[in-house]
Amino acid sequence: MRRFYGMSMAELRALGLNEATDLVVYLPENSVTLTAVAGGWTLANQLAAAQVDDLRVMIWQKTKDGQRGKKPPKPIPRPGFEDTSSQNFTARPVSIKEMQKRMAERRARKPDDGLVEYRARDGRMLRVTPKQAAYFNRNSR
Repeated sequence: MRRFYGMSMAELRALGLNEATDLVVYLPENSVTLTAVAGGWTLANQLAAAQVDDLRVMIWQKTKDGQRGKKPPKPIPRPGFEDTSSQNFTARPVSIKEMQKRMAERRARKPDDGLVEYRARDGRMLRVTPKQAAYFNRNSR
């Protein structure tokens, strides 16, 4: 039977919620569980990466590009955070007439869901089923 911190699996199953929580909260930094949750980065790794990023920015600020605010250094990639700055979006130009046509089509489209418009007593326009509209009209007499 496998052992976890000197405990057998049967003893682990017998733990209460508070004891299990304490066990997880006070796990050592290099434990398999915390490594999996943090993506392999400990607090020391995070702090070291932050120091390197700050040093890169300080050096960059002394360059001509830094004084102009161009080409800032990229930070060290962290687990769980993707760099989206290099994603390219492609689009083709559209004429004004084409855009007006698309907008007119979008505005003209009505949902064909079988609902009808019903004006409530307070003046709001609601979309309800025909059966609901008949019920509301019958009760409003």
